[in-house]
Amino acid sequence: MISSNHRFLHPPNFRCSILTSLSSQTRFVFQLLVVLILLACNLSIFGQAPVVVPLNHHPAWHDRKPSMLKQGAQPDTVSLPFIDDFSYYSQSSQPDRQLWVDRYVYINNDYPVQPRSNGVATLDALDADGNVYQNTASTFPADTLTSCPIDLGVSGLDNVYLSFFYQPQGYGDNPEPGDSLIVQFKSPVTKKWRTIWNTPGTTVHPFKQVLLPVEYEYLHKGFQFRFVNLVSLEQDPSNPGRKGNADHWHVDYVRLDGNRSENDTAMLDVAMIAPVKSLIRGYQSIPWNQLQFAVTTRLEPTVKMTYRNNDNLDHFVYRYFTTTDVYNGITNDLAPFGGENIEAGKILTLQQDIINPFESVSVDSALFELNGYIGTDQYDRKVNDTVHFYQFFKNYFARDDGTPETGYGYSYNANGCAIACRYETFMPDSLQAVKLYFCPTDNRASSRYRFRIAVWRDDNGRPGDQVYLSMTEYSPGETGRFIQYAFGKAVYVTKYYWIGWVQTTSGFLNVGFDRNYNDKGNLWYNTGAWQQDINDGTLMIRPVMGKKKDFPTSTDDPLPATVADTRLKVYPNPASHHMRVELETLDAVISSDYSVEIYGATGRLRYRASYTGDDIDVSRFEPGLYLVRLIHGKSGVALTQKVMISR
Repeated sequence: MISSNHRFLHPPNFRCSILTSLSSQTRFVFQLLVVLILLACNLSIFGQAPVVVPLNHHPAWHDRKPSMLKQGAQPDTVSLPFIDDFSYYSQSSQPDRQLWVDRYVYINNDYPVQPRSNGVATLDALDADGNVYQNTASTFPADTLTSCPIDLGVSGLDNVYLSFFYQPQGYGDNPEPGDSLIVQFKSPVTKKWRTIWNTPGTTVHPFKQVLLPVEYEYLHKGFQFRFVNLVSLEQDPSNPGRKGNADHWHVDYVRLDGNRSENDTAMLDVAMIAPVKSLIRGYQSIPWNQLQFAVTTRLEPTVKMTYRNNDNLDHFVYRYFTTTDVYNGITNDLAPFGGENIEAGKILTLQQDIINPFESVSVDSALFELNGYIGTDQYDRKVNDTVHFYQFFKNYFARDDGTPETGYGYSYNANGCAIACRYETFMPDSLQAVKLYFCPTDNRASSRYRFRIAVWRDDNGRPGDQVYLSMTEYSPGETGRFIQYAFGKAVYVTKYYWIGWVQTTSGFLNVGFDRNYNDKGNLWYNTGAWQQDINDGTLMIRPVMGKKKDFPTSTDDPLPATVADTRLKVYPNPASHHMRVELETLDAVISSDYSVEIYGATGRLRYRASYTGDDIDVSRFEPGLYLVRLIHGKSGVALTQKVMISR
C-alpha cells in the first residue's frame, strides 16, 4: 500500500492522457508491456520455481574404488567372441578391464530406461574422476570406451560384425543435435582411428541396435574399437552451482564376433532388465520400530521381477525369490513362482503375491537382502539372470535410493523461499533430525549459500503452519553424501508432516534429486505462496526419528565426544555381507568428525570412508580376520576392534 502523501512523478491522469492519444492496438500493446513488467518485478521479488540440473560430480566416482570383479592383469589381446552386457554394475562402476582399456564411462543401472539387460555403460560430460570436463569449447570429445586389442587375425575368420544397443538421455540429460555418439575402428596396420558410425543427439527413445561390418583391412591381431561422445556444456558463470553433467548416452550389449550377417540381431539370452525394488510402498527405508505399524498399509502385496527375451525364439522361464536377514544370516526361500513362456523380443513383468518377509529377532535395526532370479536353459547367458535389493530398517525414513541423477534447487532470488517434502509417521514419534544430500559443485560454490531447517504441519495435503525453524543457519558442507542436522528441540509428530528448509541467501543449493523414484505429489515450494513442484523424481531428504536421549539437545557449536570415554561396537561379528560400526557416545551431529578404516590381517588397507553410521558392504572381502579403526579427525585418537568375516 502506498501512503496518501506519496508524491507521483506525474499527475494522476498522466496514464489516461497518454492512452487516450494512442490507437486501440497501440494501447493494447502498451498495457501488455505493463503487465509483463509487473510480472517480471513480481518474479524478482518472489523468486522462481525450483529446477533440476545435471550433476557436477557423480557420487559413484567419489573415493572411487578399483573394480571388485575377480580378474587378473589386463590381457595383451582378447579372443572372439567379445561380449559385454555390463550386468556387473553392482560390483563395479568401472568397465571390465579384461575387455576395456580405459575407465571413463560409468557402469550403472540408474540412468537407462528399459535396457536390454540389467546394466549399461554411460558416456557423459564427467571425466574419469567424476568431475565435469574443464573444456570451454562449444563441442568437444569427452568420454571414451576403448576395447582391449582383439585378435582378428585368426585363419578363416570371416563375416565379422560389431553390434550394440544405444539410448540417448535415459533418466539423464538429452544430448543436443550438435552432440553425437561415435564409433571408431583402429587398424593394427596403420595405427590410426577411423570413424565408422555416428548419430546426432536427441531426446530419449527406446534402445536401438546398430550392426557394423568389420572390413577386411581390420582383420589383424590387435584390432580395437571405441565409443566416443561429443558434448557441449552450458556456461553459466553467474550461477556456478548449476554447472553440471550433461549429454548422456547409454550403451548396452556390445558384441563382436565372426560368422555373422546383417540379419544377426538376436541374442540367445533372457535377461533381467530392472532391479528388485523396495517392498515398502513409497519408501526405500523406514524406522525398524515402525514396521509393525506400517505392514498393513505400506507393505507391497506383490513382488515384481522384470525380464526381457532378447532372442528371436520363445523361451520358457522359471522365477525364484529369496529374502535374507543379513544381520542374523537367515535365508528364506519363498515358494517358487513357477514358469511361464515369454515370446521373442518381449518384456514380461511378474507380479507375485507375498506375505510379510521381514521377520527378524533384531532389536533396533535390520537389513534384508532381496534376491530375484530366473532359471533358463543351459545355452542362455547366466551373468544377467539375478537382481538384488537391500532393504534397510534403521531410524530414518527414505524415499530416495541414495544415488542422485540430478541436482535440485532455486536458481535465482531464493532468499526467503522454502522447500517442503511431505512425510508420515506410522506411530506417534519424535522427529529429531534431518539428513540432506548436497551434490558437489564447481569450486564448492554452494558452500556460501545459507538455509534453516524447517518443519510444517500438514494442511489437507499441503504445508500448513510452521512448527519448527532452526536457530542455526547452515550451509552445504561436505558434499556427495548425506549430512545429518540435529534439531535443538524434538518435534512431536503423529501422522503427516512436512520437512524441508528456508533459504536465507540466494543461490543454487544443488540438493540431490533421484529420478528413479517419482514422489512429485509430496514436494512443494514457496516463493510467496505454496505450490506443488512439477519435476518428476524424489528429493534426497530423510527425516530421522528416535528417542531424545539418542541425540544432542542443541546444535550450536557442538563439542566432540570424549574419546577416552567411548566404546566402539562392530556388529554382527562374525559378519557376512554387511557390518555396522557404532560409537555409543557419538552424537549424530558430529559424526562427520570421524572416519572408518578396515585393515586385513596382513596390514593392507581395505576400506576408508567418512563415518556415516550406515552399514558397510563387506560382501567382496575374503573371509578372515580384520581390524576396524574409528578415527577422530581433530584429535587423531583411534579406537580399534577386531571383526571376523565368515561365510
